[in-house]
Amino acid sequence: MELDIRKPANGKVKPSPYQKICEKTLDAIVVDGGRRGQTLKICADPACRVHHANQPSPEQVERERKEERKRIKRNKLVITVRHRILAAILERISAPSKKADLLVVAEALIDYLPHNQALLLAKRHRIEPNSESDSVQEQMMKQASRWDEAALCRFILEASLLHSAYHRPQNSKDDALLATATRYRVDVAKLQKKMTAELVAKQKKKRKREEKSKVDTTA
Repeated sequence: MELDIRKPANGKVKPSPYQKICEKTLDAIVVDGGRRGQTLKICADPACRVHHANQPSPEQVERERKEERKRIKRNKLVITVRHRILAAILERISAPSKKADLLVVAEALIDYLPHNQALLLAKRHRIEPNSESDSVQEQMMKQASRWDEAALCRFILEASLLHSAYHRPQNSKDDALLATATRYRVDVAKLQKKMTAELVAKQKKKRKREEKSKVDTTA
């Protein structure tokens, strides 16, 4: 870092870090460019507390990384739980309408879905984009036409709750997924506890595999 040791024009103005000298301050000669041959004052220590006082310490960086990893894990668990809630709701849906009527509703939903949600819905139903002219929506409608009334009912509610399954609102009163789960008597607390236990078990298995791999490597 190049330093500017000149005093501020106004003596009352507090000097910036670039105008201070530290223990690591050195003289350097410019070897290239328009300032070639000039002598400069530099600080070559990236961890200097005088010139990099605002930079976080390595310990602080590591703490922030750990917190970020924990946050990502928490968010992943929340989304996974919400997907399980959606699956539990869909298992309890019956067919109150005729197939022709349900197809009309399903087609309208598919047509109005944002493209990213249409792709997510297609992925959930294992619909792979093909090289033909059919769009994802057209492929989804072809598959929907082969479903019975119960499957169409599940699909309609699934498409309606898809956004809510990926996003938890700040206000629980606006949570369409949990409100629907309550109507279908899905035990959300029990499901969340089960998912948390499954995640902990997976992490333990992963750690054991990693430890075994290290032992095998050093053996």
